[in-house]
Amino acid sequence: MLFSFMILFLLFQVSISLPIVADQKSWIDDRLCVLKMGSTCPSGFEEDNIKLSVQTDVNPRDTDINGDRLIKMGKAGETSLTRDTYDSVYTLTLVTCCK
Repeated sequence: MLFSFMILFLLFQVSISLPIVADQKSWIDDRLCVLKMGSTCPSGFEEDNIKLSVQTDVNPRDTDINGDRLIKMGKAGETSLTRDTYDSVYTLTLVTCCK
């Protein structure tokens, strides 16, 4: 937690010390997407998603040399990784809010 705070503080310090050039395009003018973490997107953003489905060649109970699972099913915000045993596929769905 302290490390994260220090990084954010350093990023803030760097961002306020950088000169702003009037003719330079701001990075916020480009398309910007963030992972969706609730039922609606922030004002000015629209929901978008991308889905990837691949064959289930790896069993979700398989582990690496350290005993950690190779695949962890679950959900983070609106983004999810699921396994469909009928079709034998894993599906990763990334749900974003974009502007």
